[in-house]
Amino acid sequence: MEISGKKLLYFGLLVLSLLGIIVILWYSFVGIFGEEGEEMLKRQWVVFEGFVLANGFWLFCAIAVLPAFILPVSPLLILAGKWGGEHSPLLACLYSVLALAVNIGWTYWFARKPGKKLVKWVLSKTKHKLPDEQPENLSQWALILRLTPGVPFIFTNYILGVLKMPFRSYLLISLPILSLTSCGYVLIFAGFFGGEKVEESAERWAYALGGVGLVVAMTLLGRIILKKKAHAN
Repeated sequence: MEISGKKLLYFGLLVLSLLGIIVILWYSFVGIFGEEGEEMLKRQWVVFEGFVLANGFWLFCAIAVLPAFILPVSPLLILAGKWGGEHSPLLACLYSVLALAVNIGWTYWFARKPGKKLVKWVLSKTKHKLPDEQPENLSQWALILRLTPGVPFIFTNYILGVLKMPFRSYLLISLPILSLTSCGYVLIFAGFFGGEKVEESAERWAYALGGVGLVVAMTLLGRIILKKKAHAN
């Protein structure tokens, strides 16, 4: 069955509307019930954490879907690291990369076609706005966006989708950067939390330090590229 762009747009509007309702309910709940309400919500997070750690499939589905609604991916990568400590840090890295690949794929196409107007409206309400003119070198601009600290990767997905960056170039730039960075965080927390698959102290340190090395390397690479770009300008 073929799904039209209009149906996808309606679906996206429905999901974002539900997300807005959830956010409003969150702040209303905390405002009404105060610290007790916040503690209750924290307990629900513990329940969610226990569920996804016991059911890894849903954890990686969450990584593939939830960041699209401007929810931070870092808590989910922490959980992926904990899951990796119990099962396999390398498998956790692999599944995280696959989940992120799905995410950057479907959010790009959503922003490029059926959800373009909606995404442009959402971006207009944030500090991460679209450029006034199409960048001359879109690949270089995408690389800078991916490596600039403080720019959530989901905004980059949406911006590059709206700008209709060629999908192949989009993947070639986005996937390696996100893969290395996410694997770094997963390995750090797999080493930090340990588990059945990471029991010995030396092994835990190896994973943690390996993860730190990846994150530091990507950070330094980003600074070098941004510095060169600044000098070029």
